[in-house]
Amino acid sequence: MGKRSGYAESSADLEAMTLSQLNAEIQRCVLGFEAGGASKGRKAFFKRLVWLEAERERLHGVMAKARRFGET
Repeated sequence: MGKRSGYAESSADLEAMTLSQLNAEIQRCVLGFEAGGASKGRKAFFKRLVWLEAERERLHGVMAKARRFGET
């Protein structure tokens, strides 16, 4: 069975990415969260955004922004 999407789905996938690739993925999630339509979709982007930022902090030492869903 092939890979479901072209996006990183595990910490191992993220370890293979460069910092600029990870930043691009984070930016994609920020845009999806801010411009997303339904609350369910925005929440999915938000959860992925928080995970990606935590992994970026772990892998590259870039501090993750404190975020809470529903706050801008």
